[in-house]
Amino acid sequence: MATATSLVLFLLACQVSEVGKVASVSDSAEERLAYMQKTGSSYQVTVGEKSSGQPVTFRSKPVLRFTNPVSGVVDGGLFVWEDNEKRPVAAAQIFIIPQTDDVWLHEFQSLSTRPLRFEYNGRAAWAPAEAGVSFKPIPDAARPAATEPARLRQMRQLVRRFSASDDFEGGDEDRLRMMTTPIARYRDQTTIDGAVFVFAHGTDPELFVIIEARPPQGDQAATSDAQWHVALAPMTSYALQAQLDGKPYWSVHRRQEPIPVTATFKNFVFPPTH
Repeated sequence: MATATSLVLFLLACQVSEVGKVASVSDSAEERLAYMQKTGSSYQVTVGEKSSGQPVTFRSKPVLRFTNPVSGVVDGGLFVWEDNEKRPVAAAQIFIIPQTDDVWLHEFQSLSTRPLRFEYNGRAAWAPAEAGVSFKPIPDAARPAATEPARLRQMRQLVRRFSASDDFEGGDEDRLRMMTTPIARYRDQTTIDGAVFVFAHGTDPELFVIIEARPPQGDQAATSDAQWHVALAPMTSYALQAQLDGKPYWSVHRRQEPIPVTATFKNFVFPPTH
């Protein structure tokens, strides 16, 4: 117990020295948000191979602010990092660990089709070596519509074909709630239209469902031949299951420590010590 207490005190001392005062549950919601933003922006992030990585931008406004009555999280934010075309390439939950006053967890998931590298004080805090998502065509989906509002209606209809649950702490499956408003909308050189949807416990994101209208061979002019594609990614270390049209479609097993720095999902107490 003394060793664990000493470790927590050491981590908290590091937090104070690097990013100022550590926000706690007794601080205001605005003070906690400011701390989330400051610690989230403390990483130097690139996408692509290390030798030719492209800078990534931290979006300081959280796409979600959440609590979780299942796990006991009293305050947290979901933040994203975007490439130079505003495509989300990574997401992180930043929250106070339940039953603590001021110990913060950073929990990351790659949303990129390329490697990522997050550095903190010049050292790799998280560096997924592989793509975090893999896209597949959605079966029996209509062609993408010609206008943005119509495509958004289509994407909402498509995401409703999915359902999901997770195994919180190895217990019974908890069915997740689909949030119909996407947390991000984007387009780039290979995507006519894309949106990131979330399945959540209450407002706490547990699963990403990313839907994209993709033209053949990346030709954005060929909208008449475009197809809807989908990729799923976890935002929890617990096991997840997803169904499409009521049939098993995707799953991921529980990830337990030690999770490699090179994994596409990673969490740690802030600040990182590896």
